[in-house]
Amino acid sequence: MTGKLRIIVLAGIGIVGFGGAYLASSMFGTKQQPTTRPAGETKDQGDDFASLPTSGQSISNAKREKELTELIREVRLKIRNCRKKTDELEKREKRVRIAGEMLKKQAEELEALRMQLVSPLTRIREVIAELESTRVHIAKNEQSNMKRIAKMCEKMDSANGSQMLIGMCQNNQEDDAVKILYYMSERSAGKLLAEITDKTLAAKLCGKLKKVQEKG
Repeated sequence: MTGKLRIIVLAGIGIVGFGGAYLASSMFGTKQQPTTRPAGETKDQGDDFASLPTSGQSISNAKREKELTELIREVRLKIRNCRKKTDELEKREKRVRIAGEMLKKQAEELEALRMQLVSPLTRIREVIAELESTRVHIAKNEQSNMKRIAKMCEKMDSANGSQMLIGMCQNNQEDDAVKILYYMSERSAGKLLAEITDKTLAAKLCGKLKKVQEKG
């Protein structure tokens, strides 16, 4: 864009200079040398009038001067407009460059923040997965059966009920024992847990009761 402006300015200067030279040559052209007369010959009055410019020449010179003046004015106006547009484009390019630098900086900051969050987010996902794996889910199709068994256990004495739960835990049915306790009343469930002599097992069942979740 700067190169184009330079070419336009040089062309304008050339045109202005050419117009000025042409105007000067028109206004201050070389005068005709006086005609040499033989000795003794007197100057005639008609010769004085012949040396003066005619009215047609004066009109033609004035017209050329006006055209050149108008041409110079137009060239100068175009140069000013070109400079103005060039300045506007340079300012716009500067704003675009600054905006691009800001976006690049923000992108780098976001990438750095993302890298910092990778480890915590990974750990959070691991913890969530661990918690989900320890949950005791009760499917919708088994809820009615577990409620029915829970009512049966409530009718049993606490000693027999606790032995049933212990047997289920020994047969890898620990989650089913927790589901039964979940649907029993707090009082009945508390009596059964109190009868369990293995306090580690009782504590484990109590912990799992907090993680029971119904589905559906």
